[in-house]
Amino acid sequence: MRSRAELLLRLIGIAAILAWVALALVPRGGGHAVGAVASLGSDLPRWTRDPGVRTVHVQLDTLPDAATASWLAALRRAGVAVTWEGDVAPLAVETWRAAGPSGEVVVLATAGGDVVLRDALGALDTLRGGETSVRLASVEGDIAITTATQSARTGTAPARASKAVYVAGAAGWEGKFLVAALEEAGWRVDARLFVAPGKDVVQGRTGVALDTAGYSAVILLDSAAAEAVRGVEGFVRSGGGAVLAGTASRGRRVAPLVAWRAGARVVAPLGTMGGDTAWRGLSRVPLTLSSAGGALPLEVRGSAAAVAARRHHAGRVAAVGYDETWRWRMTGGPSSVAEHRAWWAGIVSSVAARPAAIGEETRTGAAPVAALHEILGPPTGTAFSGGAPFPRDALANLLGLLALAALLGEWLLRRTRGAR
Repeated sequence: MRSRAELLLRLIGIAAILAWVALALVPRGGGHAVGAVASLGSDLPRWTRDPGVRTVHVQLDTLPDAATASWLAALRRAGVAVTWEGDVAPLAVETWRAAGPSGEVVVLATAGGDVVLRDALGALDTLRGGETSVRLASVEGDIAITTATQSARTGTAPARASKAVYVAGAAGWEGKFLVAALEEAGWRVDARLFVAPGKDVVQGRTGVALDTAGYSAVILLDSAAAEAVRGVEGFVRSGGGAVLAGTASRGRRVAPLVAWRAGARVVAPLGTMGGDTAWRGLSRVPLTLSSAGGALPLEVRGSAAAVAARRHHAGRVAAVGYDETWRWRMTGGPSSVAEHRAWWAGIVSSVAARPAAIGEETRTGAAPVAALHEILGPPTGTAFSGGAPFPRDALANLLGLLALAALLGEWLLRRTRGAR
């Protein structure tokens, strides 16, 4: 019985010695590493070279730069379990070119606090926290939003030449000054204005198919134009834009585009000034939106919409209830010409066809918090889900004590039975 106990103690001692030697041969790395964003510059090279590091946890008080985030992602792909925690403010920026001749750059920024808007030449503006959009007439290089500790950056699409706008309706002051306003804003306008049966005033190209290869938008000024112009629904379906002004929404040909009912024409009260933006002229057609059409009211006057918009497949449709905006332009005051031009240019740009962004670079730095979630996963809140690792030195001491105790026990048993 004693010989079995001696053998067992001997085996335990030998196993403990072998484990002690194996532990000594493994490079010291601790297996686990914890770091802060400020020390990652020196920690990352050390963790990468140390084969003993199997888990890395990063405590963030600000976002790491793109190179650091990529390095952490590379460690994760190499088999190191990388986790992170920290309260980092959301930050994202997106840009696109506005449709139209101006080619303005629209910047949409989302941030947890105030940020500085910059391009390659320097600071442009300060934006409030939350979601903010601005329009820039021109920019140089990338667009960035920065706080005291972090930034987001994205590129801008190149400017593209705009296509023409097609205007159709009864000949009159409204058509005349609408064409003038769009041309002043930089649009190239083709127009067909009806004077009498078989008698039309034509500007620009005639007999050209209404498609997105030649036109960005079509504007129909009344129901007669809506019945006379063919192919509007197909044009919008393929990505073009349509503006239905006045009574144009009543036309049968444009019925698939309409998600509202055009009511009876309402005249402004006596004494209303032409520059009153509640009328933008002296009359309007109220629009009652359908509950299931997906239309959004853009301007509401009383209980009805005066301007509404909706999507139709790949294109956009806007309805404008104002049908005498020329009065606003002519009698509204010193700035009425510029206001009329800017308002109509904005309506057309909001529905105009937008060319596909081909070959434009996608920048992960535009939404760094989202990119961090994508490459490292959500924050864990704790360093390691498996608890604190057992200290290496304590394990070595335990194995040494176990080997000594086992060999000493075997020696004592042998001495008590008189074995040498």
